[in-house]
Amino acid sequence: MKPTKPAKVETIAHKDHTILIPPATLRDRAMSMVAGDKDAFDFSALERAQEALAELEADFTGWMKEEAERLEAARNTARATPNEPSVRDALYRVAHDIRGHAETFGYPLAGRMADSMCDLMDGTDDISGAVYELIDAHVDAIRAVVRDNVHGSGDDVARSVVHELIAAREALLGVSLLEKIDVSTLP
Repeated sequence: MKPTKPAKVETIAHKDHTILIPPATLRDRAMSMVAGDKDAFDFSALERAQEALAELEADFTGWMKEEAERLEAARNTARATPNEPSVRDALYRVAHDIRGHAETFGYPLAGRMADSMCDLMDGTDDISGAVYELIDAHVDAIRAVVRDNVHGSGDDVARSVVHELIAAREALLGVSLLEKIDVSTLP
């Protein structure tokens, strides 16, 4: 595929504000000209991406173990000063990183556990008492999934733990996070 010039940002100026509309380059990068069809998908790009991902796959377990260790360290720091904003932010950030990386690294259940932990921390300002005990349970469950190399989402025990963590989080916060969203206001 021939490289193209970067598209320019469209600017719409109003009296009291300016709107910047970035170029839609993702589609241009993902598509290529095949027999004159500008909308044909470049499958060779997908194959190259899959090959690159397969080469990195051997490192995924090591990376997840590092993430689990970071989570354990952040939890231990939070034990001493649980409501110190920087400590709380650090614990949340590690859980958030796991939430984002776990599925790519082959640990989707750890990702769901980290997602529940982030939702728990989003739902409360005080991480002491029962909230901290539930954070502990999330951290321990994530570490167990990584330690035992529970890849995929087929492990019945780990799936059961995910559901129990979510149920405990909802009971502790008093509401399902999905119930907080008023879907009638969504576009």
